[in-house]
Amino acid sequence: MKTKLIMMCLAGGLTMAPLLQAEPAGTTTTTTTVTTPGVWTTVPEDYEGDYYFHNNQYYYGGKRETGDFEFEGRHYTDRYQHEGKWIYGGEWKHHDRKRIERIEKDK
Repeated sequence: MKTKLIMMCLAGGLTMAPLLQAEPAGTTTTTTTVTTPGVWTTVPEDYEGDYYFHNNQYYYGGKRETGDFEFEGRHYTDRYQHEGKWIYGGEWKHHDRKRIERIEKDK
């Protein structure tokens, strides 16, 4: 009896499988959230971290998403949210802090 019940459950699960629907490919996103968003015209030398470069401005903080996005008829692989609006077509980059090397003079 238990075997028959288990087989019925398994068979029922297999018939239900086609009713489950996965998200279409290309819509899964990964979100990175950073605090204190802002905009620079140049990246400070002492800044170390990521930024979004778009229209000669450097956006930091805020939220970046990757995936498949359509905006004004074009597809983009990522976008950046700044002041509640999404920005498309920029580049996500990393900036390493500039280190000043001291040169010892021979005496």
